[in-house]
Amino acid sequence: MEAIRIVGPARLRGTAGLAGAKNAALPILVAAFAAEGPVTLENMPTGLEDVRVLMEILRELGGVIEEPAPNVVRVVKSDLRSWDVPPELAGRIRSSLLLLSLLLGRKGRARLGLPGGCEIGDRKFDLHLMGLEALGARTRVTESAIEAEAAALSGADIHLRLATTSGTENIMLAACFAKGRTRILNAHLRPEVEDFAHMLNALGADIRISARKVEVNGGRPLRGGVYRVMPAWDEGLTIMCGAAMARGEVRVDGMGREFLARYNIGEHLDVLSRSGASVCAWDECVFVKGPERLNPMHVVTGPHPCITTDLHPVYAAMASMAVGESSFTDTRWPDRFAYVEEFRKLGVDINQYGDCSVVCGGRPLSGAHVVARDLRCGAALAILALAAEGETVISNVYQLDRGYCRFEETLRGLGVQAERIDVADES
Repeated sequence: MEAIRIVGPARLRGTAGLAGAKNAALPILVAAFAAEGPVTLENMPTGLEDVRVLMEILRELGGVIEEPAPNVVRVVKSDLRSWDVPPELAGRIRSSLLLLSLLLGRKGRARLGLPGGCEIGDRKFDLHLMGLEALGARTRVTESAIEAEAAALSGADIHLRLATTSGTENIMLAACFAKGRTRILNAHLRPEVEDFAHMLNALGADIRISARKVEVNGGRPLRGGVYRVMPAWDEGLTIMCGAAMARGEVRVDGMGREFLARYNIGEHLDVLSRSGASVCAWDECVFVKGPERLNPMHVVTGPHPCITTDLHPVYAAMASMAVGESSFTDTRWPDRFAYVEEFRKLGVDINQYGDCSVVCGGRPLSGAHVVARDLRCGAALAILALAAEGETVISNVYQLDRGYCRFEETLRGLGVQAERIDVADES
């Protein structure tokens, strides 16, 4: 089994570029199969495990995908021959859920093995099905699969009781196939969902987004075209947090002032600033310099533009270097706290109380063998290792690879002694 070995303490220094954002790339790749002509997707993070699995599923369904250059994907044949996604494939990634809307629109029916993804709580998909049913689909859930069919889809008003990212995207794509207008209220318009809307509009859809509402005028044929996936801002912030906690200095390209304003993610930079880090955004990049001493922080996650749940473990890792007590409350995923036990192995003084973790920072950390329990746990452990004395080995690195492309190479490019190694399976 592969693992990542990091030797600390280490300071991040240098410039980092960003690959495409995983959570934008996955729905965009699915949506490319709704177009009638070829679609070329640039800045597609083809090295990510979740992207590779989704491409495998789409090829298994009959799609033809070419990779003419690094991080470029071309959907040549979007007409799928099958509407049945095998459980062994669907169960490997959460984003397989998005195939429900695609297959309903393309084939009029879908059968999907139960989806996989990070084990961070009871990740239901009832809002996906509620939205599809409101558009005219009939759905059924068995012990092993989700089944759906629809002779035709029609626009409707859909009010989500909970702001859901992939649920919003699933309904948006189905609404593109539906006749008439669809309004999604209490939609979760995080940056990747906005990028998804921009991509569909580039192919000829009529989608308007504002605050927590999405309006789709459906039934318009989608044409082929070219689209560039947004940069992975979550990876950028992970790098910035690593620099802040280890008194480093980094420049992250691809996240300049226009990007920050367009996607309304300034709150995340405010967390860094309040921690004591020096943060400066220019036209095409952000510069972060870590302070001599970090301030404690108190973070509560929520729907965008609040702090995203995805980065909560990363901020908790940064707080380990802040002298004093920091707290992290996750209002969305009560099981996002798998990182707590792993942090303790490195010497972090951390405790969990229900949906909150409390970090008493400033203690010296020592390297250890830890396990990436989920994707974001893996990212948090990678930057936590920067502050630990000695060697840290992160196993189950498959989880990290789902969202960060060869992250050890990114760290190595910023001056860290980091490498991928083979270890015995101890997860």
